Amino acid sequence: MRKLAFLLVISLSLFVLAEHVLAQEPTYDQVNTIAKKLNCPTCAGINLADCRTQTCAQWREQIDDLLREGYSEQEVLDYFTTQYGTQVLQEPPRSGFTLILWVLPIAGLLAAGAWLFYTMRRWSTPKIAPAEADLRVAGPPEVSAGQTDTSDNYLKQVEQDLGLDEGRPR
Repeated sequence: MRKLAFLLVISLSLFVLAEHVLAQEPTYDQVNTIAKKLNCPTCAGINLADCRTQTCAQWREQIDDLLREGYSEQEVLDYFTTQYGTQVLQEPPRSGFTLILWVLPIAGLLAAGAWLFYTMRRWSTPKIAPAEADLRVAGPPEVSAGQTDTSDNYLKQVEQDLGLDEGRPR
């Protein structure tokens, strides 16, 4: 029984020692990867990795401590979100009320595209006056013998100006 207890104590000691030895210290890059996803609490619009205030340095140290304790990246982000709210995140979460921030730009682009398509289509179709619509259905009006068509007069004038009517009897 003593040998079993001794073996158990030795194996637990080795396990704790191995866990401590095998646990990797968080690197500067790991801390900065998480820090880039968080907003600076004092400066507007700057991420935690780029800001050089004392508060940001303390938050980066806190990220380092959490990673040493075995927290994953998402768990660290969840920790800061729990402590300070969603405004601490560089990217708003894609759920709840902030889902509008993700959907609204896409919906706006689709609406603008539909409006542009509709407008371009209206511009490309000619507007027909009611009188012209009747002419398209009935055909051109017949001109009586004493009446001359204005387009004929225009054509004659163009031919005369270009000298094309010289060989033709008048």
